[in-house]
Amino acid sequence: MQAARSIATALLPALLLLLPCTPADAQEHGSTEEHATERGGLHPNHFGGFLGFSAHGDADNPALTMGLEYARVFSRHWAAVAYVELVSSQLERDVIVALGGIYYPLPGLGLVLAVGAEGAEKDTVEGEHVETETEIEFLVRVGAGYGFPIAENAAIGPVFLVDRAPGRTTFVFGLAILAGF
Repeated sequence: MQAARSIATALLPALLLLLPCTPADAQEHGSTEEHATERGGLHPNHFGGFLGFSAHGDADNPALTMGLEYARVFSRHWAAVAYVELVSSQLERDVIVALGGIYYPLPGLGLVLAVGAEGAEKDTVEGEHVETETEIEFLVRVGAGYGFPIAENAAIGPVFLVDRAPGRTTFVFGLAILAGF
């Protein structure tokens, strides 16, 4: 898991680009209400949690997947997004860190394209000795999610993602809860 922590530390500066607007930005560009109108009523920042399952294309053993997501909405149709997820099964434990974009073709529907890294801890058996290895793999993520409003600034909905790493395709599906601020 040390390698996964290294990945997260390396991507931290990129996440700082996604920080919320400062009061100076709001004064320079007008009120928050004017910005919300330009973005089609969307809050500029979304933070959410994800709970679901991941299944490799060739495995019958789905893994529990928990994650966090932060999105910075720039316009009615575009947002930048950052993901951090923990995938845990009997065979391996993975940490996924990815950055990308979301395209909103319709209100509530988001299409995702992201790139990142997956740090996987795998147990290898050599004779009577069990050794834990950490592998880091490049990852491309595509998918879609739909948010059903449950309050003025919150939504809940299904998410379906496909993660492609060298030699492996993983299907991720579950439920996300998002809050806008």
